Amino acid sequence: MYLKFRASQFAACSQGGRHVPGYGLTPSTCSYEHTVVSITPQALQHLLDELEASRSSRKRAWEILQEIRWVLKDIAGMELPPPARKTIDLEGRLVKDAVRKTLKDRHNALADLVNVIRKYRKFSEQPLTLRGSDYAHAAQELNQAIDRAEELLQSL
Repeated sequence: MYLKFRASQFAACSQGGRHVPGYGLTPSTCSYEHTVVSITPQALQHLLDELEASRSSRKRAWEILQEIRWVLKDIAGMELPPPARKTIDLEGRLVKDAVRKTLKDRHNALADLVNVIRKYRKFSEQPLTLRGSDYAHAAQELNQAIDRAEELLQSL
């Protein structure tokens, strides 16, 4: 949206463009690098303090992500590849995906173990003569589920 101004309202820029007091640049003005910005020393210090706080926060976040990376390697035996670029966003995604995969694997192993134990219990309550091949299959599934759970526990 362009505003209409009278020629007397324009102040000439040293580079040949025009500035309108209170409105910044107009279609016939030069670039913003010729605009004078007034900032107090206190406001500048406040901006510098915010910048330093932001840097400190990013540094702490990076350190925490590295700690989580170490825990994944130590507890789950999962070695993560380095991010393509060293940014908090990419590192955060890598770590988040690894945590999700690790928790999902453990959840699935526990869920399988519980389901197989339920099947086995159902057959173990029957008399030995009525069990048949389903019992042997349930016992085999139970052993496999126990092996999967033990694999996860061995990585500890």
